[in-house]
Amino acid sequence: MKITVIRTNRQHQLCVTNRSIGHLLERMLKDDSKFTIQKFRDMVPSMNFGYDGYKDMPTWHRVYPAAEFQKDENGNLRMKAFNGLLLLSFRNILKPEDVQLVKKQAAFLPSTLIAVTGADGRSVEILVKFSDEKGELPTDEEHADRLYQSAYRHILPIYQSVIHAEIASQKPSIRSYFLLTLDTQPYYNPQAVALKVDEKLMLQEPTPSIPEAKSDPTDKKEKGMKGSKENIEKMMKYLNEKYDLRYNMVMKYTEYVPKDKEWIGFQAVEPRVQKSLTLEVQLAGINVSIKDVRNFLESNFIKNYNPVEEFLFICYDNWDGKDHIRALARTVPTNNPHWEDWFYTWFLAMVEQWHNRTGRQYGNSVAPLLISKQGYNKSTFCRRLIPPQLQWGYTDNLILSEKRQVLQAMSQCLLINLDEFNQISAKVQQGFLKNLIQLPNVKYKPPYGSHVQEFPRTASFIATSNMDDILTDPSGNRRFIGIELTGPIDVSVRPNYQQLFAQAEKAIWNGEKTYFDAEQTALIMENNRRYQQIDPVMQCFSESFTPTEDENEGTFMTAAAIFSELKAKYGASLEAKSLLSFGRCLKNIDGLKRKRTMKGTEYLVIRRK
Repeated sequence: MKITVIRTNRQHQLCVTNRSIGHLLERMLKDDSKFTIQKFRDMVPSMNFGYDGYKDMPTWHRVYPAAEFQKDENGNLRMKAFNGLLLLSFRNILKPEDVQLVKKQAAFLPSTLIAVTGADGRSVEILVKFSDEKGELPTDEEHADRLYQSAYRHILPIYQSVIHAEIASQKPSIRSYFLLTLDTQPYYNPQAVALKVDEKLMLQEPTPSIPEAKSDPTDKKEKGMKGSKENIEKMMKYLNEKYDLRYNMVMKYTEYVPKDKEWIGFQAVEPRVQKSLTLEVQLAGINVSIKDVRNFLESNFIKNYNPVEEFLFICYDNWDGKDHIRALARTVPTNNPHWEDWFYTWFLAMVEQWHNRTGRQYGNSVAPLLISKQGYNKSTFCRRLIPPQLQWGYTDNLILSEKRQVLQAMSQCLLINLDEFNQISAKVQQGFLKNLIQLPNVKYKPPYGSHVQEFPRTASFIATSNMDDILTDPSGNRRFIGIELTGPIDVSVRPNYQQLFAQAEKAIWNGEKTYFDAEQTALIMENNRRYQQIDPVMQCFSESFTPTEDENEGTFMTAAAIFSELKAKYGASLEAKSLLSFGRCLKNIDGLKRKRTMKGTEYLVIRRK
């Protein structure tokens, strides 16, 4: 069994080493030559806002006990072997003697493999052996992670019944880690017995105990006053003590998680949850109404939280200098020589759109359009552009006819995939979609709202199609980057999301261009000609007339005159939606000279023989 130790060097590259347990424990027996850990412990009492800002934290060695990891070709961690070790971190143990007591309490349980003092000197890191119900360990990472989470839910209560200390709040994962620490007296039991965990066993949650309301005869009058100031304050205090609450600024709703079950993650406060919280407060003897609870949960007393900004902040200034964005573009096989650069610019524009900066005149007004037959992994590629922790921001089932839903998605989603683009009608392409894709902000009346509001746009667009003649609006073709695939997209290696977005953030803050200039737009429009739908009337025009610049050779004719000749030649079956639309099509033909006369616009053409 080997345990992985990871650090990030000053070039923001992951350095991965795998050590035996004996080697790791030996390393923990003494500090390094700079006394890094001891200096950190000396500073801990003055750190009131966590350890993230400590100067040595970015390069600190981190221990990943659950599995042995290695790096793939994109620099992502990939599980090599599963160790079956669960990490439990108990924190805020202020006295050294209490730290030693917790280690002894952990040693009392036969499944404890290791118990060591944490890097801050105020915590204890405990490694617990476990396996599945057959005494075996999974070999694939997804199964290993599921088993790890089940083990956390089943084993944590056992240790909490023995150790009376605060458990560190973190979502259980095989990527859970602790900081490399110093402990001259670590507990190590090589004969630790693995606890067997049954993934299928769903233990029913016990009914939470409700504190009884104390009867006070002098307070009867106040009890009848629903929503009194004191009761509202009690309700707010009660909920804040039992739950972590935050307002999701992107999704525009409040989220909650019980403080004793932070590993389950934040969930939306839906109407049913709101009613449950109200009943819980009332059963605790606090006389408030559901309206009072709702007012609190929907007020600015709840702290704001932006999941996108939090993710980008983690990535910021961590770029390793490699071109990860163009490398991702190269997984899309195509003969288009401009694809990598076009994708790079579009990707920067997508990330910049997420920042919701005020004063923008245009949104990300271009969308890649991936074209191939079925089975080329187009949809998978689109979905994988968004990191797992932001997958809620990806959608591919938008109904463009439901305009309010579309506008709402543009303010709440991060990437909208216009899947099966060929099914979008010409009318929608030339009207609603053409305008939609360039909007910097969106206006709509939110559900249960009383008036129209303006919201910043966060979503960018991408599209896929199984057909190649799909662009119907010649003037709107600059909004799409048509890319025809020559083979399936390579999705065998997971993108390195931290480096992808770290590179994008670096480029944006360095002032790199996030839009397509006139020269690039001209190239895109020229590229898109091959994907343009040609109207039957225009096909007939091309067979009967040719543009010219020489007035001596050609004849000036109005759109009506040209169409009249076409109808006489091809019969009554030739129909145009209107002469106005036919005239617009003529104006979009390169090299077709025109002039304004008393008859209207006339076009210089030569009749083909």
